[in-house]
Amino acid sequence: MFLTPAELAACSVFISYFAIIGALFALISRDLARRVQKPVSDRLYMFGGLTVCSFAHTWFYMFKFMAWSFRDFEASNIVHPDTPIIVRISRWLLNTSLFEQAWARVCFGKVNWWWSQQLCLYTVGGWTVFLAIEGQRHHIKRVWAYMLLGQLVAISVASNLFYLALALSPSHPRQHGPRQRAPLTLWLPVVLSLITVAASPFTDTKTFLPNLLVMHALTMIPLLFPTHKSSSGVVTIQALYSQIAFVSIFLSAFAGFSAFSDSASFSQVMQSIWATLHEHPAQSSIGWDVVWTSLSLLVWYRSFLDNLVTKILAASALPILSLGATAPLLGLYPPTPTIKLD
Repeated sequence: MFLTPAELAACSVFISYFAIIGALFALISRDLARRVQKPVSDRLYMFGGLTVCSFAHTWFYMFKFMAWSFRDFEASNIVHPDTPIIVRISRWLLNTSLFEQAWARVCFGKVNWWWSQQLCLYTVGGWTVFLAIEGQRHHIKRVWAYMLLGQLVAISVASNLFYLALALSPSHPRQHGPRQRAPLTLWLPVVLSLITVAASPFTDTKTFLPNLLVMHALTMIPLLFPTHKSSSGVVTIQALYSQIAFVSIFLSAFAGFSAFSDSASFSQVMQSIWATLHEHPAQSSIGWDVVWTSLSLLVWYRSFLDNLVTKILAASALPILSLGATAPLLGLYPPTPTIKLD
């Protein structure tokens, strides 16, 4: 049985998805290889290990989600027993929006959104600014590739690869002071993307996907169109981090209250968090991405930076304020020592 043009197109899109992922890994790996200098620090192996572990863990659940989606599609459609597997897969891909299906599963539901909002706030807020500023300061090429890889694979994987790039970069004087300003191409997309995060719980079946696509697209703008004029801009980097932190704390508190206000005890809250994390493969993938991203952020600040205040803030704020609110708060305390490689 031959595939229809539409089915061939669906398979091509699916294959292209993995091809793009492979190309991004190759692009980033080539840049990392050029930066490697001997002797190699044990810390580089640490972030390399975190990259591998986070990738394996999150994608174990991602493949489980794909298998679940395939079974769910066939359960609701008549499938002839003699139909070739390639035809069955192509029909599944043609009639299923995996991207929307996965994100709808992790965004609708109060506890589900409590998990997912952490990653959304981190990505569109503190991490976008961190990529733009530190990527420029350390002369890291194609910073947009890290963001795109994070969106296609896992934010934890992309975060650890970017930490590797920073660790392999020569130390540069930090210009993260009161005079460094955020250009329009940085702060405006960040503000708009925070609005899309805030709007997500109030979307419906018609507005959910457009809002989600806008959120993802806005994070790419500051990295595709960077500016090298640190004196231009309406707000300083410090002020931008402060605004992101304020909004993230408010949204995190609102999501937490909505999700757990009916819980009678702390143990019930923890049971709800754990049960939701494992209720569906898509939720497990993004939930463990939050955990791995939080762990990597903590390891980065504790291992590479010497500012004691920042280390204490990282260790204490993460479990209380969540990932999305902690990252911009850490940006308010840039350490003065340079990165160590030995």
